[in-house]
Amino acid sequence: MDHIIGEIKRNLNLNKKLDLPASRKIKINFGCGKVRQPGYINVDVRNTEAVDIVATLPELSNCLEGQCSEVYLSHVLEHFGAPGKKLRQGDSDVLGVLLLVRKMLIQGGTARIAVPDFHAICKLYMDGVLPLYPKLLGRICGEQEYPENLHKCVFDRNFLEFCLSHCGFEKIQNWDPRKEGFEKDSSFDQIGSVGTSLNVTAVAGSRKKKNSILGKLFKGKA
Repeated sequence: MDHIIGEIKRNLNLNKKLDLPASRKIKINFGCGKVRQPGYINVDVRNTEAVDIVATLPELSNCLEGQCSEVYLSHVLEHFGAPGKKLRQGDSDVLGVLLLVRKMLIQGGTARIAVPDFHAICKLYMDGVLPLYPKLLGRICGEQEYPENLHKCVFDRNFLEFCLSHCGFEKIQNWDPRKEGFEKDSSFDQIGSVGTSLNVTAVAGSRKKKNSILGKLFKGKA
């Protein structure tokens, strides 16, 4: 793993694309924060004790185009802008981020996503289980104690599925970090017995296939 990390760092510095043999395809944990996931190359835009490589997602996607069997984003996607009605796809927008992830994946590779579960959080509030502050507000807006920790988008299952499908992902399924041996990170988030992290995996489809569920999502809505 250290040798591959060294290769990636060199290619990032040279702004060059890495080309690994099929047997050496890698798994990336982007936005790892302070939690290392075993078996992944841990990447963040900030340098922490858990980080193997400091890089932005656009930089990483240029270097690792088609080189990853899996890309993991744990409570990262909500830090990027909502697509809006025009379905913006810039590097700072949710759809653009998912397209960069797809760019990094081999066909059939896995995007592993965890985001705050807006439906579960709202239900806790609307049912009177918890007030908005202090436990719910940060999960919706981010704690904002440093510039990157600001949430710009929220997700329920339907909207997350729409975003993934629109960007060419398919076979969307739930996953449980407890059952898959992950180190405890934000994908484990819960309040009492209520899970407040929405965790899904999705498979990168053919690059030639544009798979959108716009009609399904907005059917009958103005």
